[in-house]
Amino acid sequence: MAPVPTYASTSTTADVISGLKESLITQRAPALPRTLHDVLSQAAERYPSHELGFITSSAHDSSIQTKTFSAFNQYVRSLARAMAAWNKPAGSVIVVYLTEHEDNMAAVWACLLAGYVPCLQPALSAQQAHKEGHVAHIKNLFSSATWLTSEAGAEQVNSISGLDIHLLSELKASAESCAVSDEWVAHEAQADDEAILFLTSGSTGFSKAVVHTHRTILAACYGKGESYGLTAESKVLNWVGFDHVAGSLEMHIAPLLFGASQLHVHASAILSDPLRFLRLIDEKSIELAFAPNFLLAKLTRDLEKRTDLYGAFDLSSIKRINSGGEAVVTKTAQAFAATLKKLGRDSEKVSFTISPGFGMTETCAGCIYDPVDVLATQPKHEFLNLGRPIGQCEMRIVNPEDGTSLRPDGESGELQVRGPMVFVRYYNNAEATSFSFVEGGWFRTGDVGIIEDGVMRLSGRIKDTVIVHGVSYGIPELETYLQTVEGVTHSFLAAAPYRASGQETEGFVIFYSPSFDLDGEDASNKLLATHTALKDISVKMITLPPQLIVPIPVNQMEKTTLGKLSRARLLTLFKQGGLAKHIARAEELISEARGATFVAPSTDGEKALASIYAGIFNLGEGEVSASDNFFELGGTSIDVIRLKREAEAHFDLPEVPIIQILKHPIVSSLANYVDALRNKDGKPQEYDPIVPLQLTGKKTPIFFVHPGVGEVLIFVNLAKYFQNERPFYALRARGFEPGQPMFTSMDEMVTCYAAAVKRTQPVGPYAIAGYSYGGVVAFEVAKRLEAMGDEVKLTGLVNIPPHIADRMHEIDYTGGMLNLSYFLEQLEVVWKLAPPERLVELQLTTAKLDHWVAIARSLIECGKEYVPSGSVSSVDVFYAIPLRGSKSDWLNNQLKPWAGFSRGEPSYTDVPGQHYTLMDFDHVPQFQKIFRARLEARGL
Repeated sequence: MAPVPTYASTSTTADVISGLKESLITQRAPALPRTLHDVLSQAAERYPSHELGFITSSAHDSSIQTKTFSAFNQYVRSLARAMAAWNKPAGSVIVVYLTEHEDNMAAVWACLLAGYVPCLQPALSAQQAHKEGHVAHIKNLFSSATWLTSEAGAEQVNSISGLDIHLLSELKASAESCAVSDEWVAHEAQADDEAILFLTSGSTGFSKAVVHTHRTILAACYGKGESYGLTAESKVLNWVGFDHVAGSLEMHIAPLLFGASQLHVHASAILSDPLRFLRLIDEKSIELAFAPNFLLAKLTRDLEKRTDLYGAFDLSSIKRINSGGEAVVTKTAQAFAATLKKLGRDSEKVSFTISPGFGMTETCAGCIYDPVDVLATQPKHEFLNLGRPIGQCEMRIVNPEDGTSLRPDGESGELQVRGPMVFVRYYNNAEATSFSFVEGGWFRTGDVGIIEDGVMRLSGRIKDTVIVHGVSYGIPELETYLQTVEGVTHSFLAAAPYRASGQETEGFVIFYSPSFDLDGEDASNKLLATHTALKDISVKMITLPPQLIVPIPVNQMEKTTLGKLSRARLLTLFKQGGLAKHIARAEELISEARGATFVAPSTDGEKALASIYAGIFNLGEGEVSASDNFFELGGTSIDVIRLKREAEAHFDLPEVPIIQILKHPIVSSLANYVDALRNKDGKPQEYDPIVPLQLTGKKTPIFFVHPGVGEVLIFVNLAKYFQNERPFYALRARGFEPGQPMFTSMDEMVTCYAAAVKRTQPVGPYAIAGYSYGGVVAFEVAKRLEAMGDEVKLTGLVNIPPHIADRMHEIDYTGGMLNLSYFLEQLEVVWKLAPPERLVELQLTTAKLDHWVAIARSLIECGKEYVPSGSVSSVDVFYAIPLRGSKSDWLNNQLKPWAGFSRGEPSYTDVPGQHYTLMDFDHVPQFQKIFRARLEARGL
């Protein structure tokens, strides 16, 4: 087949511009916008009453703050006038570091109108060294250090010298006295002026700053608007952060260009409550939204069994859902679309396309799309195609070796794109800019693609990154840490991105040469230890274990003439079966190592539980040992509930308490407990607050105190990240088991917990932490241990102030944060509204719920009179979005007083999520990294 030169949009450039002009003329528009200034002026003039809506990170309901286009235009021009008083030269770069959509949006427009160039800064690393290195790099890159941020942002960077920090709150205050016209600008922009800078992820090193001009952004937005079918009547829902090109350009400036109303929602509001996504589509008649593959999968998992919600939403307005960040699994898209059909009030009116797209920061986000009705048209591949270019964009596939030789239709190669929406350069980085382009203005995306009949799909990536749930992680950094594992031959290890058939997100494979002889003495145990260590590091760094680890003898591991391993070659060999003998040998050795410690289940109870374990973890029944630990096999909090239900069904028991599963995770131990229940000879166990969630590893153990409801299941997902590193113990409140009295005072609780910690770990140093209410208990336990002469190196306080007496009406309730006083008054209402299947799953009865509430009430009573006093050697405070108020107020006015109870310098570390979601599946991977960094900083 002859090579196909390039592929462009089915619409020509002239068609796009002509169509847009006709649309604008029909609507009696002024001249076609030449700059972003024109876009804002035109939107305010022609659609003054259209709205920008915002749901903030601190909103606990769907309350929306709105500004009309006219009011927003006036607001940002006043900000710009106040900003111009900074008297910086036109074209000065301003680093914008804010979290809320409205603040970011206003700051960017104010910079543009004041004649400055905004650079949007994503969330900074929680690790001080990384953060300082990045900020220093940015300062050097721009030869300036002007930052516009919030009080919380300023707190993060105030330890870094030489920054010119301006607070948005102060800028707003100054703007109140600035009276400006609806057309005021400090500087008339030109089409090719620098407009907005975006930072790359920096997954393979320090971030590069991508320069987009007014021309590149407008070209992209014209093409996107045509592709989406945007009109002035469209309504758009966005929850992508504004620091991302998709959030700012694709979901804000493009809709603004066409006059479309917009609703911008903080990501935490959607991730913590996926139903909100559907409620907003229903209530606001949303036409266009964005949902990456992992959210499609999450929504489907959460909603497909919610038969009580079938027909509950009006979803007739939604016409298109864009998806990007990672490949979209065809089955996931189909399941999602089918689920939305069932949830729709009138399924016949639920008709929309899911539109996977390809785009990069360098291309103003999506520039290639393939909108498809996945229920009406059967996709041909495991992943949805990415489609055809938008107007004025071209794409081609070339030989990655020379970057210019065209590949025939249907053959894979490097994807290259060109068009007026492609960035002009990397700021102050001519070398990287030059490398990124080849003759003819083609941009090298670094992705491997295939084009068939003008439709593109990706088949891999040349770049050194792996994308997990839409987040990019650097392969070189991962490899650097993996190289340190005992058993790995130095410089003979490579990790390569790989997505197995049917997998929801991308994964990776590790190839390495063992430093020991695979046919030598004790090879099986050495191999098992090496693979265990490689998995542990992978989980800690990128939240995911490798799909496979392939040991290859060093004399069979080929390197290039430059002495490097070729990931591409190794991955090709793997896919073609060329490494099958090495994989088989590894499986043989690891099976041998496990066999040496394998204890065959012998009793009926052990055999039954081994079978249940095997089903949960997709293992063969003969693969589960009587000595296997549920959590070391990978059990999560959700898996615990499944184990509980299946054990109760199999053994015909009314209840197997969750706490007993947590205390007896080993097959044989749980079998003994179940046998005792069945024989009705189980003696009441003496109360022990310690619940061991993870017992492997030799580093200092962690003790985590329960939140305000007294339970510890919330820590299961966190504990697994410490496997083979350090034991993880949770402390559970007294009163859950029959006959156990509840605590009556803080002193009684602290005395009990301190004794239990000493009994479990007789000598220090200690690491004590507590979540919410548990934070003040952890502080008191640490004080008690220090009074005994012990060393406490870490006292971790998670989102709780020292003075809690007046906050006892805001205690956690079952993983969401319900106001408990309200809950107590409205218990009957809550009970009626609760999903029936969830009540069955948790086996909640009104009696059990009443008892749980009684335990929470007892803890409240213990805290009502609590007055903090004394001090510990140091405190580490972790803060998330509070129950009410702003994050900066929460930090500065509520949490900073912990300094008065710390003899050493306290640390205050921002963590993702809201108060009640920071330990959930979406946020615990990042929380564990941050928490581990503080442990290391404290010498643990």
